[in-house]
Amino acid sequence: MSVSDEIKKLKAEIERHNRLYHAENSAEISDEEFDALYQRLKTLEQEVGVSEDSPTRTVGAKPSRGFEKYTHLKPMLSLANVFNNEDFEKFEERIQKRTINEKIIYAIEPKFDGIGISLTYEDGLLTKAVTRGDGEVGEVVTENIRTIKKIPHSLKYNVPKIIELRGEIFFNLNDFRDINKKIETEGGKQFVNPRNAAAGTLRNLDITLVKQRPLDIFVYALGGHSDDLVLKSHKDFIDFLTKNHLPVSDQIKYGDKLVAEATVKNILSLRDSLNYEIDGAVVKVNDIDMQNKLGFVSKAPRWAVAWKFPASEKYSKVNDVLFSVGRTGIVTPYATIEPVLIAGANISNVSLHNMDELSRLDIKVGDSVLVKRAGDVIPQIVKVNPEVRSGAETDVRIPVNCPSCSNQLRLDGPFLKCDAGMNCNKQLFGYFEHFVSRKAMNIDGLGYKINTHLINLGYVKQASDLFKLKDHEAELKSLDGFGEKSIDNLFQSIEEARRPKLETFINALGIPEVGETTSSGLARHYKNFENFRSASLDDLIQLDSIGEVVAHHIKKFFEKDPVGIDSLLDQLDIQDFIVSSDSHLDGIRIVITGSFQNYSRDELKDIIKSKGGIPSSSISSNTNFLLYGEKAGSKYKKALDLGIELVDENKLKEFLKI
Repeated sequence: MSVSDEIKKLKAEIERHNRLYHAENSAEISDEEFDALYQRLKTLEQEVGVSEDSPTRTVGAKPSRGFEKYTHLKPMLSLANVFNNEDFEKFEERIQKRTINEKIIYAIEPKFDGIGISLTYEDGLLTKAVTRGDGEVGEVVTENIRTIKKIPHSLKYNVPKIIELRGEIFFNLNDFRDINKKIETEGGKQFVNPRNAAAGTLRNLDITLVKQRPLDIFVYALGGHSDDLVLKSHKDFIDFLTKNHLPVSDQIKYGDKLVAEATVKNILSLRDSLNYEIDGAVVKVNDIDMQNKLGFVSKAPRWAVAWKFPASEKYSKVNDVLFSVGRTGIVTPYATIEPVLIAGANISNVSLHNMDELSRLDIKVGDSVLVKRAGDVIPQIVKVNPEVRSGAETDVRIPVNCPSCSNQLRLDGPFLKCDAGMNCNKQLFGYFEHFVSRKAMNIDGLGYKINTHLINLGYVKQASDLFKLKDHEAELKSLDGFGEKSIDNLFQSIEEARRPKLETFINALGIPEVGETTSSGLARHYKNFENFRSASLDDLIQLDSIGEVVAHHIKKFFEKDPVGIDSLLDQLDIQDFIVSSDSHLDGIRIVITGSFQNYSRDELKDIIKSKGGIPSSSISSNTNFLLYGEKAGSKYKKALDLGIELVDENKLKEFLKI
């Protein structure tokens, strides 16, 4: 199966299981099996790029239709993962860079394996209970939540006007076993696991049945709230919960990095003795001001992580080593192995990443290999077991020609590469899928099936052909499975895409390592496409968000032009970037040096970028301002020599307009 075919299949399968798990409470596979599907998709997306509709970009499933919908005051987000002390130390280093090396105290607690819930109290009264849903919008299950005796219907201590309390709904293991026994006696279908049982009960419309099942809860996080609630730390928040008689874990500890590491180790050692399921530990910054200062990235807070359980490892047999072609022409080896169950997940395909990894492993078809899987880490082959080789093993057949188009392959560093570009069907398909995706050109009506037809029929050989599809209107409307109305809607969507924003078009081009955020920064700086296209390598390198590697990717992309840019420009009217009213630093190059009392350098860079400025790492004649703190060093002297305007910390607020 090709990479694009496997990605399409994985997307459909993951979205189906995601819907069953989050919205319909009828999971068919274990969490571990779902994780394996998810990680396989992430592995393939590392090779060919992430489409905007990918399940790896979303938090959960959209709410189903059975309950009233409600938008959370504050989104219920995911957590980034760490797996060991080294990962956690890197997490702390990132925090320290943004907090000017302040002493960091953490709150450490179990990571419960249940159903996320948000309890809303207004003027002290419980008015709403809402499921996590997709993180932004959940379902109102207030009446079912009121059956949980541990949840108070009113608050008495330090009552704010409004507050969201986040928690986890679950069943104690003893209660879960009793529920399944009762279901079995009645001839019903038993629940797969306690989480599945909690989800099914929480969203059951039969309140009588819900009352019969002893749902439980731990409250562990603060959501949105009115300004009259003042808490300085997570510990203060836990005290607030305790005084209001809300259930909290008795395993919460507070301390520095060493305490956090020791507490996580202890929590994991208790896993088998607890009467409820956990799937790790959560470590979060205790100080709430520091949490607010650190903020969020993508769909996760910078100030908290989930510490996942250690890896599971098992031996399996390599049935074959195959090669898949990605959107950028990289040809990636992967092993098909005898299916092996690791931490509840069936693993049958394992990426070998590149030719260096293939060489390091010295793998042969028929080998016995040790396969490892750690939480959300992708399955990988750790080592080959050469001692058990029988002599029947065969060498890996490394292709000379592209598996898709037969073009001769070449080595590009550790990667096999096909240079056929859009003349290679797999690259064309991968690029086309990216080009039309929601956060690229956002063309509705182009799914896997019609994309395959368009390419196989020869109607689309490069991106610009998309805008000439009306030439094939009669043929398209005669295709099996494609109604006249759907083709008309497709044509309308194509027409609406002819005037893309500059940042949208840059992202749609599919330049390696230039995603949505980088595209936005490039558009803000260059203002129009021709300025960007003609930018020199030195000019690109100067941009804080680019760097030398990405700058080389951009220049190489325009030199080779694998997508036919001029043909595209003939079909499009690309809109110049328009500067917003609060971007008073638009286009201004600013260098930061020294240390500051009230800001970290990363924080200042974020502010500068939000105001349209360009943080730069080195002083040159193109620099407009130098922001300097204590121990400014050589950059300060060079700025003086070049006559660059200087801004010290006393003038920062005025300069940045914050």
